[in-house]
Amino acid sequence: MKTTKDKVLSRLANRKTNLKKQSVKLSLINELDYEYDTLQDELDRLSYTTGEWFDEKYDVWFDIGRDIYDVYFNNSEGFLEPADLVDDLEKLNEIKEKAEELGLTTLDVYPEWPMHVSQIEYLTTLHEMFERQKQRFEDESRSI
Repeated sequence: MKTTKDKVLSRLANRKTNLKKQSVKLSLINELDYEYDTLQDELDRLSYTTGEWFDEKYDVWFDIGRDIYDVYFNNSEGFLEPADLVDDLEKLNEIKEKAEELGLTTLDVYPEWPMHVSQIEYLTTLHEMFERQKQRFEDESRSI
């Protein structure tokens, strides 16, 4: 099988073309925005991105997104919420009231009272953070 070069040379030999009369502007090659080697590098990068990289990253992104969605929207972890502890907080306040009526402190009646109330307050703080993260994920998901 003849190469392109061989074909061109055989035609030139058959036609006896006078190359001196041919004017070829080789400087046009220098005006190319992307030379062959540079273009090949760019094609290789794009080929890798579309052929392998995207599928790998998409699968990771999808799995992580699914995990986040399950926790934040499907309640897969079943976290406590402040609403779950409304009755407990009322009872803790009642303990405080009754203790004061008896002239006692909450520590006398229920030594863990301050920490128990503090934990409920902390739960509220964490729940607010959870809701902000949920909103952030929802907002970002819409922008993609």
